[in-house]
Amino acid sequence: MLLSILAVLVVLSPIVIVHEFGHFLACRLTGIRVNEFSFGFGKILWHKKAGDTDYQIRAIPFGGFVEPAGPMFHPEGAKEPPKPYEFAAKKWYAKFFMVVNGALFNYLLAAVIFGALAYFKGVPEADPVNLPATVGSVVKGYPAEKINLQEGDVITRVNDTAVTNWKELTDALSARKGDLRLTYTREGETLSATLQEGDFNSDNPSILGITVQPTYRAVSWWKAAGLGIYQCYYWTEFSLASLANSFKQKKAPELAGPIGIVNVIHQAAHRNIVDFVFLIALLSVAVGMFNLFPIPILDGGYAIVYLWEGLTHKLPTEKTLNIAVNCGLYLLIALVIYASYSDVKRIFFKPAAAIQTTDNTSSAEVTNVQD
Repeated sequence: MLLSILAVLVVLSPIVIVHEFGHFLACRLTGIRVNEFSFGFGKILWHKKAGDTDYQIRAIPFGGFVEPAGPMFHPEGAKEPPKPYEFAAKKWYAKFFMVVNGALFNYLLAAVIFGALAYFKGVPEADPVNLPATVGSVVKGYPAEKINLQEGDVITRVNDTAVTNWKELTDALSARKGDLRLTYTREGETLSATLQEGDFNSDNPSILGITVQPTYRAVSWWKAAGLGIYQCYYWTEFSLASLANSFKQKKAPELAGPIGIVNVIHQAAHRNIVDFVFLIALLSVAVGMFNLFPIPILDGGYAIVYLWEGLTHKLPTEKTLNIAVNCGLYLLIALVIYASYSDVKRIFFKPAAAIQTTDNTSSAEVTNVQD
């Protein structure tokens, strides 16, 4: 339990701090005074005044905010114009830059993490010719389990055919007729095992039930940086395409709310450090993308207002803005409730078939069973 709580803090803290720092930096670059820069909400636990800004750490560490000087919109009929250092006094493009820069910094954080993982760990090899015939995992209920194949076993021969890579292995398995004799090495020892024709599924006679062990190849730092940027694009495009596809098919979109996010973080914390760090980048993309949605009360909603100001040279009326903000707030509450309901339904009320699949193997393993 304690590990999961710490994991949630470790994952969410850099995402929140980087997002708010993006807003803070934009304020500094455009001459907007910042009254408060806070990590968290609720009671102030620590603060330090430096210049015009009060830097704070608050009791509830899930979120944060930057408070620029002055209101977001100058009140109609105000007797005095906004002061030069106040938010409302700036040009539309400065205000636009300030509200979107938090999300842009989330993307920057994600790109740096994705790129660092690619540089230090390498990128997965996709060409089966360059993949050794090494077992990554064994799927329960398939022939490989019957002969006790294990992760890390290197298959060297299929019947009388020598194999040195994954392509040769898949070709040999596809060409198999009758019984199958496998020769493989395990910790330097050569072993062999035989499967009878009846051990295979008649509908999939070439499916052995193993997945490939990933192999990573090194890349230069500039290529890793490019891959980091591409990953941000890929996950954004994937998410938007999934949402669009749900609407086209008139299906309820798959959304993760607070419960689902905490559950994913909990699972990643119990796997390995690479998955855990990757999750920080993935959630940072999600936070950046969501904040840019043109929903009033989100950064993207305010960005639309300032684009409108740039096109028309005037802001919407105060009444229109208040109505839009209230609608955005209600929509956001509805989304959180719906996403939380989906989380509870997905996590705590799995169908029996889904539970069985989870017990046997991961969905990724089922999808990738090719041999």
